[in-house]
Parts: sequence; structure tokens; C-alpha cells
Amino acid sequence: MAGTARYSELEGSLHLLRWLAVGGQLLAVWAATAWLRLDLELPALLLGICALGLANALLGLWRLRRPGTEAALLLGLGVDLAALTWALYFTGGAMNPFSQLYLVPVALTATVLPASRVLALALASAAAYAFLALEAPGLRFHHLGSAFDLHIAGMAVNFALALLLFCGFGLRLATRLRWQSQALAEARERGLRDEGLHALALQAASTAHEVNTPLATARLLLDEWRDSPGSPPPAEDLELMARQLDYARDAVRRLVRDSHETGHPQALGEAVRDLAGRLALLRPETGLTIRLPPALEARRVCFSPGLKAALGHLLDNAADAGRRNGRTDVELTLGDAGTALTIEIRDHGPGFAAEGAQPPLSGQPQGLGLGLGLQLANATLETLGGRLEYRPAEGGGLYTRVALPWSAITAGTPP
Repeated sequence: MAGTARYSELEGSLHLLRWLAVGGQLLAVWAATAWLRLDLELPALLLGICALGLANALLGLWRLRRPGTEAALLLGLGVDLAALTWALYFTGGAMNPFSQLYLVPVALTATVLPASRVLALALASAAAYAFLALEAPGLRFHHLGSAFDLHIAGMAVNFALALLLFCGFGLRLATRLRWQSQALAEARERGLRDEGLHALALQAASTAHEVNTPLATARLLLDEWRDSPGSPPPAEDLELMARQLDYARDAVRRLVRDSHETGHPQALGEAVRDLAGRLALLRPETGLTIRLPPALEARRVCFSPGLKAALGHLLDNAADAGRRNGRTDVELTLGDAGTALTIEIRDHGPGFAAEGAQPPLSGQPQGLGLGLGLQLANATLETLGGRLEYRPAEGGGLYTRVALPWSAITAGTPP
């Protein structure tokens, strides 16, 4: 799209310049014959001028129907070279000071066309200039002084014309570059703003997902107490509900704050223990087995709140899947894949039939969950350049594998 806009803008400039060339050539022919009394081939020159005007009109119609095409631009440049060569052939050839106008199309297109097209245009201009130098007839003068004076005057006019063309095009190009820089800056600002809103939306959805578990637990406990009004609630049930409600309250408080945080550096072992503590609070019946190589335990990482929530959702899903199969154990294995940290979660749930199929919890409400865990985890991991994969486990269940680039979780972390 950007290339089309540049082509269209250059086409418009060249279209205007051709009309100026038609008028300028008519004026030059009149001045050369009526004022300087030069012996010119008027029929041939007027034929070339008329052909240039007709070709420019046809190119203008093409531009109205299909603006910004490279084919139309190259065809127009071919017309320009042919018209200039025709006019110069009958007005002195290479000795005409206006032969330097061959440089103008090359200069105007160098910033727009591909290098191969610009090189082809330059070679075509050089070939046309060589043809004029070898084949074009010279002008007839009464004495040498008038020829030299006319050449000097022509060089001055040519210099002024080139100066106007290059200044006008250069200023227009500078204006366009400033506009593009401003547009890019505004686009970057919008991107940063949208990224912040996206992070806040992910965090809000994640908080809603996390708050659902304590609320569901409280609801279950209240239903149990309502069914047995004569007996006081067990102390451990009250303690569990209080802790989970505190977690829900803190999750809401962290919502806005965490959307602007990148996390604080900590050892990988400490981050894993945080995840284990969260699972123990929200799924107290789940037994978590952790396999963390000693070489990785002390490695410094920076898990953002969103990433911790995403990994927590995956652990929640694994615990819920195993519970539907009567199993309460989950295995968490971490490893180093060179450029990425791998995190593998094994559950003992129903699994799914074939590798590559959709996991059982993908976007569908299951039990007390809202069905958002995997979607939120996948969205968060994608923003970090990570991958989320699934494969069936031998003997039933599912392996959920996360690959996180070390560069995404260690940026700004001291070794």
C-alpha cells in the first residue's frame, strides 16, 4: 500500500511536468524561430509535441482508472525519454544544453522505484544520449559566435530549470518524509496505548478467572452449612474460605497495578514455589510434584504478574482435569531448551484422543470454571513469543508444554 501511494504521487508529479514540457516546448520553438531565427524542422517538432500531449492525456485517463501502478509509471517514463530524444534530435542533439534533462527522470525516480528499474532507466538515458551524439544533425548558424552565445544561454536556462525541478521535488519529498515520520510516531503511540489496554484486558479477564474459584468455594461451603444448621462450620473450612476470599480481594487490588508491572527478578526456584503456593491455596486437595534441575533453580528470571497468572491457570486446569478422573496429583517439570525455558505440566484427566486435537478445557466451561484458563494463558504466552502445545500422555491424561524464550523472561535481570 505504501508503494502504491508513492507511485501515485510520482505519477501526479510527472503528469504535471509533461504538461509543462508541452507548453515549454511550444514556447521554445516559437522563440527559436521567431526571435533567434533558427532553421528548425517545425513539422517534426510540432508532431513530437502533439504526440507528447496526447500520450499524457491517455496516461492521465489510465491514472484515473488505476492509480499508483508501476507499469503506468514506467510507461510514462518511456514516453518522456522518447519525447525528449525526438525533440533533441531536431534541435542539435547532444550539443543542445537541454540534453542534461535526461538526468531529471533518473533523479526523480531514485527514491521511489526499485534499484533495478532506476538502473534500467539510467542505461536507457545513456543510450539515448549516445544516439544523439552519434546520429543527430547539428543546428545551422550564420557564424560561430551566435552558436556559442546560444549554447551559454541555453545552459543558463537549463540550470535554472533543473534548479526549480530539484528544489520543488526535494521540498515535496521532505514534506512527505516529515508527514510519514509523524504518522509513524502516532502509530507507535497508538500501538503502545493499545498494548497497555490489551495487557489490562488480559489482567482483568485473568482476575475474573481467579476470583471465580474462591467465590465458588465459598458458595459450596455456604450450601453445606445451610444443609446442617444445627452444627457449627468446621474451623478448617472457615480458615480455607477466609484465605481464599483474601486472595480474591488481593487479586482485585492487583488488577490495575499489575497491568503496568513487568515483575521483579527472582530465582526460578522461588517463582516455582510461588506457583505451588497458589495452587495449594486454590486447589488444596491437589498434590503437586515438581521436577526442577538444580542448575536452573538459582537462575534469575523476571515473571510478570500476567505470566504467573497464565501458568497458574494451566495448573488449575490440570488439577481440575485430574479431579474429573478421580486423580488429585499433577506433575510440573522444568527444563532448558537452549534458547527457551520449557515448562511441562502432566495431568491425569480424560485427555483427548489424538495429538493435535483440541484440549478438553479449551474455551468450554468445565465444572466450576469459566473455561477461560487456556485462552488467557495462550494469549499471554503469545505476547511473550512463547508457545503452548499439548500431547496425550501414556496411560491417560495430557501433557501441556510451554516454551518461553529466555530473552522474554530475563530482560533487565541481573545475572
